[in-house]
Amino acid sequence: MKELRPFFNPKSILIVGVSRKTYTFSYTLLKNLLEIFYEGKIYLLNPNATDILGIKSYHNYEDLPEIPELAVIVLGSDIINNIENLGKIGVKFITIQSEIKSDIENKELLDKLKNLCLKYNISYLGPSMIGIINFIDKFTNSIVPVRQHIMRANKKISEGIGFIAQSGGLAGALGWWTPFQKLPISKVIHLGKSFDINESDILKYYCKDNTIKVISIFLREITDELIKSVKLVAPKKPILVFYVGKDIQKEKQLEQAGGVFVLNYIELFEIAKLFLWCPEPNGSNLGIIGPSSGAIYIIAKEMRKQHLSLAKLNEISKEKILENVGGSTCKLGNPVDFWPPDKFIGTKICSIYKKASHILLEDESVNALFLALEFFIEIEFDFIIFKKIKEFYPNKPIISILIQAETEGAKRVINTASELKIPVFVNEIERAVRGYKLLYDYYSKIKKK
Repeated sequence: MKELRPFFNPKSILIVGVSRKTYTFSYTLLKNLLEIFYEGKIYLLNPNATDILGIKSYHNYEDLPEIPELAVIVLGSDIINNIENLGKIGVKFITIQSEIKSDIENKELLDKLKNLCLKYNISYLGPSMIGIINFIDKFTNSIVPVRQHIMRANKKISEGIGFIAQSGGLAGALGWWTPFQKLPISKVIHLGKSFDINESDILKYYCKDNTIKVISIFLREITDELIKSVKLVAPKKPILVFYVGKDIQKEKQLEQAGGVFVLNYIELFEIAKLFLWCPEPNGSNLGIIGPSSGAIYIIAKEMRKQHLSLAKLNEISKEKILENVGGSTCKLGNPVDFWPPDKFIGTKICSIYKKASHILLEDESVNALFLALEFFIEIEFDFIIFKKIKEFYPNKPIISILIQAETEGAKRVINTASELKIPVFVNEIERAVRGYKLLYDYYSKIKKK
């Protein structure tokens, strides 16, 4: 495996060609490093400046006090000479974030780039890359904004998402955008042209990274090398894939290799919640609790489509449900439909969810629990009750779906559920059920291998 740590967590960084002009790519890169409190050493090279944002600027390569571990080139011109100079002083890792078109006119330039890097034993990323965001180690060389509050929210996570995107805009957006339910994100990368190091190399690196539990990839192109790497990594870590290309044969090969294909881009994060926070499912039989036959029927319809089943409770569980819940619950005891409740009081609804959850999860036939929360403020309850429930049944997934819930109450549920690591889907019933099926299928395939 190629040595990639200096790209993601360098001890020192040199920015070649950083500008004093605000809102330029190079200025933004430096500003990002300062705002996220990067702990390594920062060196700047600009012959026309003495300092930028309070950081000393050097005029010549020879003036640098040490060999930086990583150099970043953001100049639009004279790239080859700068790489030659970096090679001469002993720099071994370079990211080329300048735009270089890989057409016939630039073939000579690209050949020189490759030959120089071979000559000086340089590993390089790019050209035309947006950059890397490493939330865990407080590092980025992104040329678009990275917000301090997002970096701070992710730096203490133990396990998160590793994101690879063949799109600079989609990768860079992780610096200022977060999914609706707060998700732990470990690392993000856009590789650009990736002549030296490609997505296959990053995949292998992510596989060895203990802070990454789930890998999400946005792809425009699928290579044979990537298919081989997915086949190697998928049994160890789930790889969620959204592909926008046209090569159906390659798409099928990648799926056969173990890639978990999602239906749209946002599911690279939404479905990832299940893989991050849910234990391995032991079956396809579900328990459901909800306040509305309509919501329950929508869940049941998608279950049929995904070849999932309602768990058939034992007689003891069935009797407990019918005695403790009431409402419109069917004689089978599952799904639990507690409408209409005796009173519009949150404590009453809380008691129903608490009792029903314990009874369903205790039953051996129930492999996972779906909570439909279709509530208004009068029947809202504190979602923290599921902390103890989750501790009692750590081997059974609990998945929540907010359906037409009042906005403020929904926010409270999402915040608490995020702390408890319980996936919440907002008005996305079908996605929640389909996501469970992807989770179940993934682990089923692993066991077969």
